[in-house]
Amino acid sequence: MGYKTDIDRKLFDTYQFANRDLQEYLVIVLAGFLVLESGMFLMIQPATGYETSLVDALPQSFWYLFYIVLGGGILTLIAAAVTESGYWRHGLGLIIANYALFFFLPKARGYRFYGQGRADALRHFGDIKGILATGSLPGIWYPGEHVLMAQMTMLGVPFDAIPYLTALLFTTVQIVGIGVLVRTISGQSGSLAAGLAAGAPLIYTTFHLSNHPAINSFMIVPVLLTLTELYRRSNDNEYVVLFLLIGVFIIYSHPMTTLFMVGLLLLTAVYSGVYGRLSLTNVRSLSPRLGVAFLPLLFAWLTKFGQTQQAIANVINSQNEATPAAEELQKAGSVEFSPVQLAEKFVTLYGSTTIYFAIAGVVSLVTLYWFLWRGPRYDWGLGTTHFTAGIAIAGTFLLGNLIVKGIIRANRYSLLFAAVLVALALVHSASEQRSGITVVLAILMITSAVLAAGAAYEPNKHMTYAEYDGTQYMVNHYEQGVPIHAMDTSHKMQAFVVGKDSPRYYPADINLNNNIPRNLGYFGADVTAADTFGRSYVMTKTYDTEQHTAPYFTEQQQEYLFRYGEDSLARFHNDPTANKVYTNGGFSGWSVSPDN
Repeated sequence: MGYKTDIDRKLFDTYQFANRDLQEYLVIVLAGFLVLESGMFLMIQPATGYETSLVDALPQSFWYLFYIVLGGGILTLIAAAVTESGYWRHGLGLIIANYALFFFLPKARGYRFYGQGRADALRHFGDIKGILATGSLPGIWYPGEHVLMAQMTMLGVPFDAIPYLTALLFTTVQIVGIGVLVRTISGQSGSLAAGLAAGAPLIYTTFHLSNHPAINSFMIVPVLLTLTELYRRSNDNEYVVLFLLIGVFIIYSHPMTTLFMVGLLLLTAVYSGVYGRLSLTNVRSLSPRLGVAFLPLLFAWLTKFGQTQQAIANVINSQNEATPAAEELQKAGSVEFSPVQLAEKFVTLYGSTTIYFAIAGVVSLVTLYWFLWRGPRYDWGLGTTHFTAGIAIAGTFLLGNLIVKGIIRANRYSLLFAAVLVALALVHSASEQRSGITVVLAILMITSAVLAAGAAYEPNKHMTYAEYDGTQYMVNHYEQGVPIHAMDTSHKMQAFVVGKDSPRYYPADINLNNNIPRNLGYFGADVTAADTFGRSYVMTKTYDTEQHTAPYFTEQQQEYLFRYGEDSLARFHNDPTANKVYTNGGFSGWSVSPDN
C-alpha cells in the first residue's frame, strides 16, 4: 500500500510540475504580447478631427492584443487556482498592466476628457477644482473622493491624468478585494486566485471609467467585508480600527454607498447568527451594533446640507411621476428594433452581467439544496444571501421612484456578490476535480471579461479640446442671467470648466431644459433664431451633427435622435438675429437677440 501511495504521489507531483511549467510558458508569452500592446499604445496618435468612437479609432491589432492578454491573464489565475501555484501574482500583474493601458486610452488619443457635457463626473471635477483653488470644501455633499483626487494633484499627479489613474486605482482595489474576500470566507487553497479571476472583468462596464463616487466608493466594499469577517472570527480590535477608517471614508464618499454598507453589515450579522443556530456549530456571530454605529455619523454629516432635504423632497414629490423604469421603457419603445438588433444590443451591453447572474443563480440553487439536504455552508450561504439581497434592492430601485441610472448601477450590490459566487463555484469545481465544470467556468469568465471591456467605452462620450475651450470661453464671457442653450450639455459642464467655487458658476445658466429644438427651430420660411430662443446664447458643436450619423445607430435611431444638420447651421449662420461671438472650428457660440 505504501508503494502505491508513493507512485500516486510522484504522478501527482509530475502533474503539478507540468501544469506549473505550462503556466510559466503562458506567462512569458502573455508578457510578450503585453510588450507589443504597450508599443502600439505608445504609437497612438492624437485625433486630428472629431471621432464618434474611440474603439473604432484604434487599429484592430491593438484590440486583439488587449483581449488576448486579458483572457490569458484570467486563464493564468484560473490555472493557479486549480493547481494552487503562485502564478496568480503574474496573472494579476498582467491584468492590471493591461487595464492601465485600457484606462489611459482617451489620454493617448488626445481627448480632453472622457465624459460628455451631461456626465456627472464633470460636476465632481468642478468640485475638485474648487478644493484646489480655495483649499477648503466648498459645500460638497460627499467630498471623500474629491479630497482624494485633490490630494493626488497636490502630490504632483497631473490633473488631466487624475480621472484615469483614479479609475484604475479603484478597479484594482475591487479586483484584489474580491480575491481576498473569497480567500477569507472560503479558506480553501487556490481561493485567492479564483477570487481574483472572478473579479477581473469590468463588472460595472462603463462605470469603471466614469469616476462616479457612488460606484468608486462601492468598489471598496469587498475590503470592508473582509475586515468584518476577520473581526468576527478573531474579535481583534485592529480590524475594527481599519474597518472604521474605511467606513468613515465611505460616509464622506457617497450617502447611498453608506446605506449599502450599513445594510451589508446588518445582513451579515443576521446571517452569522442564523447560520450558527442552523449548523449547530460554535460560530462566532457579528454584532449588529457594528453597522448601527455608523448611522449617527451619517446623520450628523448629511443633515448639515440642504441637498439632503432636497433629495428627500425629490423622492417624495416623484411618487406621482413616471418611474425611471417606465421612462426607459418609453424611450426604448420610441424606436423599433428587429429581434436580431435587440439581441445584439442586449449582449453587447449586458452580456457580461447576464453570464455572472446566470452562474450566481445556479450556485444559489445549489446552496439551497445543500441547506435543505446536506447542511449549510458558511461561504456559499453568505454569498447567496447578499446576492439575493442585491437582486431585491435592484428591483426596488428599478420599479420604485428612486434616483438611479441604468441596470448596471442599480445592480452593483448583486453584481459584486455574483462575482463572489462565481469564484466559489470555481474553487469547488477545482477541489472536487470536476474538470468539465472548471473548463466551462473558465470559458464563461473569459467571455464575460471580453464583453464587459467591450461595453466600457461608450460612443460619443469623449470631450474634445474644441468643445472644452469653447464652453470655457462662453461661460466666462456671457451675460449672467441670460440662458445658454446647448444640446446634451448642462450646468455640469459649466462647473467643470470654471470650478464649483467660481462666481461664474452661479447661477448655472446651462441647465437640462436648455436643449436644442429640432432643425434649430426653423420650421417656416419667416422663422428667426430670436423667435425660437429669445434673448439667449446658443452653443453649436460638431458633436451635435456627427454623433447621430455614426454607423452604430440604426436608421430608425438616427431619425429619432437627429436634431439638426449643416443646412440648419447654414441658415443659423445667415440669421440676422444670431451673432457669432466665438468659433474654433469644432465649436461655435452665438448671441441671439431681436436687436442683433
